[in-house]
Amino acid sequence: MSLSRVIPHPDSGYIEVILDGYADWLSAVQRIELVAEAIEQLNLDRILIDFERVNMQIAVVEAPEVVRLFHVFANRPLSLGIIRSGDGRADATIEAFAAGMGALGHDIEFLEGRAAAAAWVQPRSKRIRRAG
Repeated sequence: MSLSRVIPHPDSGYIEVILDGYADWLSAVQRIELVAEAIEQLNLDRILIDFERVNMQIAVVEAPEVVRLFHVFANRPLSLGIIRSGDGRADATIEAFAAGMGALGHDIEFLEGRAAAAAWVQPRSKRIRRAG
């Protein structure tokens, strides 16, 4: 069972995608359609994707097809903040997805931990960059 959800945060300028439970082709297509709709309606280009609780059923070799579908539906440059699952097999698929999106010109940032995710979701004008 999937408890995944797509949560727009227009005030902070991003869309949060929480993948919780079973993730296969059908659920990927459904989430991509919801994200694309939110991107279009809210004119947002930042997406936080949380894979921590995913039960990944999409193989690494299928990741390029998910990338193509996401890229076509989104049809604009995106900035993706990605929280990995911590499961080696799932993370291999997640990393293949991220590499494919990056190759198509999307900005990818892997976020390690809640503090990194909290910093990423801050509007760009409120972020503090540390040198060194």
